[in-house]
Amino acid sequence: MIGFLKGKIDTCRFGIIYLDVSGVGYKVNVLPQIKISEPQVGKNIKLYIYENIREDAYDLYGFLEYFELELFQKLLTVNGVGPRAAMAIMSSSSSEKIVQAIEEDDLTFFVSIPGIGKKVATKIVLDLKSKISLSQSADILSKSSDADNIVEALVSLGYQKVEIQKIIHKMPKDLNNDQDKMRWALKQMGK
Repeated sequence: MIGFLKGKIDTCRFGIIYLDVSGVGYKVNVLPQIKISEPQVGKNIKLYIYENIREDAYDLYGFLEYFELELFQKLLTVNGVGPRAAMAIMSSSSSEKIVQAIEEDDLTFFVSIPGIGKKVATKIVLDLKSKISLSQSADILSKSSDADNIVEALVSLGYQKVEIQKIIHKMPKDLNNDQDKMRWALKQMGK
């Protein structure tokens, strides 16, 4: 099983990269958000890989960040969501917004994605709400271990994880250290 590929970008198309790994070319489906222009052809890139092996196909899906791969794999656990639908969901918005939509039962977010109906949207929210743990969503939302420290500190003060999660979603990006983040979170919890 391939965990990641690291190599030079040979060719780029919308949603597809041909990656040269030691002389072997891999066709990797990627999110359209990965903006790769012609000057970047020839540069090295590392992609975390999901292999989709079927009787009639062998497809690779690549992600720049490991948490994107994890979210993609969680989407695939939902009955009715295959790799194409999961890529459509991942392409529709940032990982943070997708996690937030799941946690807030936002069906309209998923229904607005082409190919996702209300039935599948409901399954996504119901199935994944319990699978996206507090530590994973805090990590996805902040992309740093600082959020975990804040969550642990607030839990030790007696706050509920559900309340904390709602606050973590709204935390401003310009807060530089744990103390500022903790002060801001405590003010929000007091409202």
